[in-house]
Amino acid sequence: MVSGTLCGLAGVLLTARISSATPGMGEGLLLQSIAAIVMGGTALTGGVGGPHRTILGVLVIGVLTNGMNLLSIQSFVQEIILGFVVIFAVAMSMDRDKIDIVK
Repeated sequence: MVSGTLCGLAGVLLTARISSATPGMGEGLLLQSIAAIVMGGTALTGGVGGPHRTILGVLVIGVLTNGMNLLSIQSFVQEIILGFVVIFAVAMSMDRDKIDIVK
């Protein structure tokens, strides 16, 4: 119930921000949100996370995105860079002891 309420509030705020609405207007925000969560230290495989870490990840991704916008980097290149950030953050958060190597 809380998740649905917060999603509805986010939709209203996004609609008010851009003064229009389309069914797919939040599609571009999915990669940024996943990148912020992973940069905050929450593992995609489950584990310990927290709102304070996620806020730190949001700040890092926000600064990175703003810097790329100021450097006039094209939007599709920005998504590629954010994808590499997610891959790097996932690789750094993996527990190497639990990985089995098949020979």
